[in-house]
Amino acid sequence: MKIRLLCRKETVEKVKTAIQKGDVQFDDHASMVLYEINHEYDYLLVKDGEEHMRLAVDEILYIESISQEILVHAKSGCYRSKNTMYQLEAGLYEKGFLRVHKAYIVNKKAIRRIRTNLYMKFTLVLDNQEEIEVSRSYYYRFKEEMGF
Repeated sequence: MKIRLLCRKETVEKVKTAIQKGDVQFDDHASMVLYEINHEYDYLLVKDGEEHMRLAVDEILYIESISQEILVHAKSGCYRSKNTMYQLEAGLYEKGFLRVHKAYIVNKKAIRRIRTNLYMKFTLVLDNQEEIEVSRSYYYRFKEEMGF
């Protein structure tokens, strides 16, 4: 079995060591998520006011974490999600989503412009004209994923 780790470089060695030692515990509130690549993630369960609904992943522009709340910004509006950013990052990666900041996951298809800033940062302009900053922590990974 092969496993690919999608985490910060400083976390990779800690995870590898824990797996090799067998020091891994399974918990629904864990900080890491093991995601099966072929798992279909076409819809996301979100909350719209008092109702729950299935939102097509293709509709999502970006996902934002504010305080203890996850907001899913879509073409049709803004919704709440109970998933964690780690779960969403892992589940949506194969669908073309990329973590660009501690607080943001972006749909690569929704990026219209990329502006270079000082100090190893980018500003992304999305289809809805909103701007999201790629933080320095995600700078190199973003460059690699976007192909430049």
